[in-house]
Amino acid sequence: MNNKFRLASIGLFSALSINSAMALPIDWTGVFGADTHLLSNTCRTNDAVTKVPAAKTGTQGLANGDCDANFQTYTFRLNPSIIINDGVTLKGEISTGHIRGNFAGSDSANNQDGSGNNSYFFTTPAQRSALNMNQMYMEMYADTALIKIGRLSRHFGMGMIFDNGSDPWDRFLTMYDGIEAEMKIGNFSVTPHFAKISSYDNGSVTTAGAREASGALDVREVGLVAKYDNKNKDLVASVLYAKRSSERRNSLYNAETTTAPSFERGKTEVTIIEPYVSKRWSKLKVSAEASLQSGDYGKVYANNIDSKISAQAFMGEAKYDLNPKWDIGFLAGQVSGDDGSTDRFEATYLHPNFHIADLMFRYNYAGINEGGRSIFDSSITNTRFYKLYANYKSDNWTWKGAFIMANALETAKAGKDSYHHEENYRFTSTQNQDDSFGYEVDFGFDYRWNPNVIISAYYSYWKVGDYYSFSNDPAGKLSLANVYGGGLKATLEF
Repeated sequence: MNNKFRLASIGLFSALSINSAMALPIDWTGVFGADTHLLSNTCRTNDAVTKVPAAKTGTQGLANGDCDANFQTYTFRLNPSIIINDGVTLKGEISTGHIRGNFAGSDSANNQDGSGNNSYFFTTPAQRSALNMNQMYMEMYADTALIKIGRLSRHFGMGMIFDNGSDPWDRFLTMYDGIEAEMKIGNFSVTPHFAKISSYDNGSVTTAGAREASGALDVREVGLVAKYDNKNKDLVASVLYAKRSSERRNSLYNAETTTAPSFERGKTEVTIIEPYVSKRWSKLKVSAEASLQSGDYGKVYANNIDSKISAQAFMGEAKYDLNPKWDIGFLAGQVSGDDGSTDRFEATYLHPNFHIADLMFRYNYAGINEGGRSIFDSSITNTRFYKLYANYKSDNWTWKGAFIMANALETAKAGKDSYHHEENYRFTSTQNQDDSFGYEVDFGFDYRWNPNVIISAYYSYWKVGDYYSFSNDPAGKLSLANVYGGGLKATLEF
């Protein structure tokens, strides 16, 4: 009996110990999604175009290949939230593949292992799939402030420049390694922050190839957000002030310079000021945001001269709820471009999560056939655009339609230097360029299969504007081909 009692006591003590060790509550949320897309005429022309990377002529023609894109992707992320005690919570985000997911069938762009024809039907799991720690920070609750320390995302306003990637299909996020503290008094709050900006494999281009503790490769940002949020009046007014600086050898910012000493961008120090306001009156909601950027921008051109930046973006949106089923909206914006004629850089690039259409500005079309950066890494720049949209909601269905038109602010002019905004270089133009990006019509729907699953589809048609016919060739302009296509996606949120 004594032995049995002793064994029972040991078992009970062990069970209690395990329960004690596992007492921390963990809340798991996340997203998994899979999609497929079929696009036609992604080259935007039917003309044969052969591009030599070193010959930066300014043409808008894309290297011909298969101009009908057919691709499938997935997105996946987990967001653990661990309550340590009443004053501290540990939060994070884990994803796989490139940033948040990858192309279906390829966990790595370099996944080319094979054993000849005998391996045709033999498949092994890809072992190069990256596990990304996009966020991991502790959230501390104090009497005076809510403090976050670690790797965290940031969002401001409409997400033009700073976007935390909260949408299930956002493939990027504004990520900081640092600290912020939100201090609130009534409807007012002030949130100062200090952060380092991550740069992949930073320092690999240096002679030593090491990450230096001296800070010679750092990118730093310091700033604050002041906010007035009156929920009773449905009014939000805020302003962001931040100063970002980088050392001369940091690889986060590429340089086009091809002269001595070593392809370095040089030191940069840019100040960004962003006011934002949002107000709702019953069924009408109006939002507006501006981004003003100035400061030292380093060697952005191929002349080894330090440049200044003076760039702006402005955005406004009005949305009206006609009734419980219908809402209509109007979005307009202006994003500055660079005319290329001075050493002052004047272009603004919006966050790649910020989209206005399903095709226009949505993809890096050069990457579809030429490789290089992600086809999703495409930013709105050098444009004035208008978007009219409407949504119809019925039970589990949401039907969506939109009309978008856009024009370029800066175009090539004969006899002057101009700037290629998609491929980021300056060139001398011999021809004039039209300013029309064209117009686009989008249709789509979301169907809520159940509380956690949404099935979506879209079809879009982009009437390509004459801006893309520019070839900088006296022989003539490129003929244009309109882009159209659609897609289907399934999204699981939990």
